[in-house]
Amino acid sequence: MIYTVASTIPKIHGGRTKSLLNRIKLYSEDLNVQQTILTTNYNANYSQVITRLQNRGVILKDQKIINLYDWLCNFNLLKNESEKFFTLKKNKQQLNIVNYTEKEDQAKNCTRYYDKDTGTYLLYRQYYASSVIDNYKKKVVKFEDYFTKGVKHKVERWEYTIDGVLHRKIIYSPNHNVKLVEYFYDRNQRMYCKKIYENTTKNKLINIMLYNDSGIFTKSFQNEKAMFKYFFDSYFKDGDYVFNDARLLDRPLVKSDKKIKSILVFHSSHIENDKTKSDYTTALNNPKDIYKYYVLTNHQKKDIQDVYDIPDEKFSVIPHFIKTVDNRNPDRKNHFIFMGRFSEEKQIEHIIESYKLYKEKGYSYNLLLYGGVKGEIRDNIETLINKYNLKKYVQIKEFTDNPKKVFFESKASLLTSKFEGFPLSIMESINQGCPVIAYDIRYGPREIIVDGENGILVPKDDVKEFANAMMRFTDNPLKNVNTKENIKYESAINNFRSLINLEK
Repeated sequence: MIYTVASTIPKIHGGRTKSLLNRIKLYSEDLNVQQTILTTNYNANYSQVITRLQNRGVILKDQKIINLYDWLCNFNLLKNESEKFFTLKKNKQQLNIVNYTEKEDQAKNCTRYYDKDTGTYLLYRQYYASSVIDNYKKKVVKFEDYFTKGVKHKVERWEYTIDGVLHRKIIYSPNHNVKLVEYFYDRNQRMYCKKIYENTTKNKLINIMLYNDSGIFTKSFQNEKAMFKYFFDSYFKDGDYVFNDARLLDRPLVKSDKKIKSILVFHSSHIENDKTKSDYTTALNNPKDIYKYYVLTNHQKKDIQDVYDIPDEKFSVIPHFIKTVDNRNPDRKNHFIFMGRFSEEKQIEHIIESYKLYKEKGYSYNLLLYGGVKGEIRDNIETLINKYNLKKYVQIKEFTDNPKKVFFESKASLLTSKFEGFPLSIMESINQGCPVIAYDIRYGPREIIVDGENGILVPKDDVKEFANAMMRFTDNPLKNVNTKENIKYESAINNFRSLINLEK
């Protein structure tokens, strides 16, 4: 058997999840190899997420996905979309308070409840957004927060599925406003799991307890990783291949009781401030327990071997891959774009600083920044734009559902990250004929970009040289921009066949 273990498969996901799902689709469609995905996160509405990803073609319709919490309750937590709202029709979401007045807040999609006689705050009800429940006419409670006199914060939270079924209760400390206990319920309201936390500001998880169908305690764990191991070992058999893209799950695989062939996929740099990141130490300190280190670049392989005594045969260097398209477009718009999360490591302020120098020299391209969700980093970027009087030329947009179209219409894309693993945005940009100006960082740009042909490499953190590259590009745009051969889909098929020893 072949498994992929994942901490989560979110509805809106970044490069790591995207490449994971692309890899699984390739194995299924081109090599006729099926994988089972095991996920460890808690999401009582997981079925909705998977259904929507399947409808978008991101996940194949017959893809087998097993979630830890659904497994813990004998597969009585997650339900298919077709069964939605059957409980609501039975009016299960009744109020658990009496003698109250209520105040509805339509702007925040919630209702607050107060004691009719004393005015004491009793309950806060937050509803699912109508888009989440497909605009169903009846309001569906997402969670309820209970309050009591003398405590300034909530003392309990009750959480409900999108069809109105209670799935979790959380008890809070009156002292520190942190979780004390979590109770997990299946769709028959049977408690199957309980988590206990320290009543301190650190709020460490100290015990996980499991219960059977008769409500009898059966097993306990001191931490989640021990529970993950228990879950994985129930499925794995000796000789199974197991892909892991999340460093959180390395230890459960290293400690597995089964003789599995673990393939650890490194999506990002393992180095920070010239030291190995703590998340990577389990993986790199246990090469005897690892079948393959699947890295995206030879640059990263060399950096690992400079520090760790791991032989060549333990590595598979397989870059991300892409299906090439006709990328000819003579009518590209005169603007640069950034595509990605607004996060600290992306160093978007470097783009603004470079663009300021670019504009001061009289150049005219505009700048579009995609991925600017509301938050501190977006606020800081907007402040910098206003400081340099660039608001007329710079637009911030949230994530786009069609990045290929954006790349296809743009002159060039920009990347100023501190580090990457193998930036998909660069690969996708070049594939759409949109060259890339990027810092030469660990890892990826130098193995995707042919300097002067499909992009321009700039020394890391050199804002002035980045601005100069933008100017040179505007004066002499790169033409006939193409994807390197080793990144094309056809190369990936052979790489993945070799990784699990498939015969042609």
